[in-house]
Amino acid sequence: MENSKNKKRDGFFSYLAAEKPYFFWTLFVLSLGLVIFGIFWQPPEAKISIDEILEITVPPPDLGFTSYLVGEINSGKVLSKKNGELHLFPASLTKLMTGIIVLENFALDEEITISEQAIAMEGEEGGLVAGEKIRAGDLLKILLISSSNDAAKAFEEALEKKGKDFTGLMNEKARKLELFNTAFFDASGLDRQGNFTTIEDLFILSREIYNQYPYLGEIIRQKEAVVYSLDKQITHQIENTNILLREIDNLWGGKTGSTPEAKDCLMTIYEFPFSGKDDKIVISIIVLNSSDRFGDTMKLYNWVKDIIEKIQ
Repeated sequence: MENSKNKKRDGFFSYLAAEKPYFFWTLFVLSLGLVIFGIFWQPPEAKISIDEILEITVPPPDLGFTSYLVGEINSGKVLSKKNGELHLFPASLTKLMTGIIVLENFALDEEITISEQAIAMEGEEGGLVAGEKIRAGDLLKILLISSSNDAAKAFEEALEKKGKDFTGLMNEKARKLELFNTAFFDASGLDRQGNFTTIEDLFILSREIYNQYPYLGEIIRQKEAVVYSLDKQITHQIENTNILLREIDNLWGGKTGSTPEAKDCLMTIYEFPFSGKDDKIVISIIVLNSSDRFGDTMKLYNWVKDIIEKIQ
């Protein structure tokens, strides 16, 4: 009797396969699926969200009278700021807007001739020579990497020949970006009446550059570059004025500025990896009216870095 029962048990799947094949194969596939799922499935790790990181409130370092802002570019959230609406001279941070106008109005291979008036501008950065002909793309590198006032003036003159007002376009672009506390007097950022901005407006500008003008980022994160005149007779070896490029690996780009009235200025953008995913936290740090722009920026950078590393 017992042997008969065992035979029935042993023959159950054979019976299903023979008598009810659809049911048998459905059961077989489901069983196989459960086995495979059990092998490969891993319970999801509890990860903190970017929003939660940005909600963490840890006091920022004291930077004295310096005006500063730390914000996350993707969300637009401001983590910390001081003197956010104070009108200040932008110095050569102006050249970031100059770069935008250049990209919107010149082909990178367009020929530009350097005039006597251009090289008469304050400063000798870039080593441009009167009568030299140079590609717009190379002149843009001289403008942003070495912070050349001569290059800014050359772009102004070249656009004027096209019947356009360079600073007019800069201010028009500022209105479109809702930089309502910013005005530009020239393309260089010299201390002149009418040239002013705020760290809040510069944060908006940093978001625009990161999201819409990645080519500017490619330029402003170069530590150095070599460019030539069109006839290859003049060589320009240029070095970035932003020394933090040699100290911080995740620095996406930045621009320095310094004049007697503006004092030291610096805008920098950083990409922090997030939780091993493709996501990243993109931080903009803007410092104006500083006596130590690099030191102040490093304090704010380390403050943000510590928060992100401790929470993840």
